Amino acid sequence: MSSQPYPEAVDWAFEAEVFQWRGPAPYFFVATPPQVNDFLHAHHSELTYGWGVIPAQVRIGATEVTTSLIPKDGVYLVPLKVALRRPEGIDDGDAVRVGLHVGSHDVSSPCEGTAMTTFVIDAQVAIDLVVGGVTIPPQHSLTAPTLLRSQVLALVYESVRRGDIDKRTGRKILDDICGLRIRLLGDRSMQDHAWQIAAKLNLPNTYQAEYIALTQLQADALVTADDDLALAAQAFVTTASPADILRS
Repeated sequence: MSSQPYPEAVDWAFEAEVFQWRGPAPYFFVATPPQVNDFLHAHHSELTYGWGVIPAQVRIGATEVTTSLIPKDGVYLVPLKVALRRPEGIDDGDAVRVGLHVGSHDVSSPCEGTAMTTFVIDAQVAIDLVVGGVTIPPQHSLTAPTLLRSQVLALVYESVRRGDIDKRTGRKILDDICGLRIRLLGDRSMQDHAWQIAAKLNLPNTYQAEYIALTQLQADALVTADDDLALAAQAFVTTASPADILRS
């Protein structure tokens, strides 16, 4: 452990090469350089959520997002979310200049002046969006854990079984949800992250934790109709409302 006192906030700027882990859903990263890595390891107990993952802000070009630094093979990796890569035109192998902030800034809230464009949604929100007949702004994207498929199917089936809707309406809801073009993700990296969050929160299973983990790694905010999930998630990620999804 470092004998140096821990400052309230630290900022770095460094050059790095973008790389990706290929799988069911490619994730893009840069690795922290030695001076950043040394500091993060020395002060991880002050910075981490509890298992080594460190909340942070990352800026490339004119775009800034909140994220979580992930320890791997002795270094920390900075996830580059779609909301960061898309406006800056970042791709695998690019050399980028990274601004990184860790410390006292409230990373559970969106940065001032930074629009939310990528949302993790849960099954009930997906159903509510299609039942409401809304149009998602083209600059916004939706993502969810792969388990959303089964959860949507179960919720719609239960509604039909209770007599709230007929089978034809239920089938239309399922078809319309496909039209939302939700990006479903669930590779090993996200699953490992969800496991750690579930253990931290002492959850009985990992279902809620998958939504939180995916938001940390790939999105700007979580939108959920589950009050318990929203409450648990607030310690880890930004939460938003369906109105934020629809706001141009």
